[in-house]
Amino acid sequence: MTKQMDLKALLESKMGSITPMEETKTAIERAETVVPKNLMFDSESTEFKPETKAVTATTARGLTVEEAKQFDDDMNRFIDTVLISGVDYGVIPHCNKPTLLKSGAEKIMNYLGLIARTEVVNRVEDYNTGFFSYECKVFLIDYNGVVKGEGVGICNSREGRYAKQNGYAVQNTVLKMTKKRALVDAALNVGNLSARFTQDVEDMNLEPEQPSVGKSVEELRSNNNSSSAPKSERPASQKQIYFLETLMGQHGTTVDAMNKYVSQQYGIDDYRKISSYQASQLIERFKREANK
Repeated sequence: MTKQMDLKALLESKMGSITPMEETKTAIERAETVVPKNLMFDSESTEFKPETKAVTATTARGLTVEEAKQFDDDMNRFIDTVLISGVDYGVIPHCNKPTLLKSGAEKIMNYLGLIARTEVVNRVEDYNTGFFSYECKVFLIDYNGVVKGEGVGICNSREGRYAKQNGYAVQNTVLKMTKKRALVDAALNVGNLSARFTQDVEDMNLEPEQPSVGKSVEELRSNNNSSSAPKSERPASQKQIYFLETLMGQHGTTVDAMNKYVSQQYGIDDYRKISSYQASQLIERFKREANK
């Protein structure tokens, strides 16, 4: 008669008698001491679980006037020395403050020695209608596991830039934009930078109305000088051209390369002569490339 054996029970009984080596126990204890538990993701949900720590009287006190002044001076020096215009922040004509971009927010976070943890706190994913909406919260945490700043961001597939696109095609883009907005918000909060920067430049409405169907490039160009022409048929605004040049710089696109492209696509020899709608198309193309 064949005797059946419970291998699992046998293994568990043997494992219970095994004692870890002293070096292994020391290494595990050291890791648990150095890496705070709330910098980890929950093993089951894979979501960040912020942890509230006891705050002593010393850590709870506010900054002195001198410390606050020093922090502000250091942040301004860092921004003026390290951040790059057109890459880390965008300067938009007629705006009194530049707009902080994702790369700038990341540099500020690294400068302050903070780690970003993102939590999707609300989501709507309607696969029947193709509507997607996300709300994210970003926690900026120091190496001791203390949350130093937070930011929130919301984006959905019915916003102006996505409304006329297939909702299923922009789902990932909408989620990424939500996370980016939350990160920028957190960086502005933790660095006390609202006086220096405003909202993300990509959140500004740079999109013109759609052009009339069937209009040729020549017709659009001939109408560019008409003050009664619809917005979609007018020349690109100074704001659009500046934003386009900012994106060109970020992606390493030269003036010659851009002129060659608009010549092939629109029959125009200089990208600065394109229409408002054509500028919008180019801006969207750069955004799609950035989100790949």
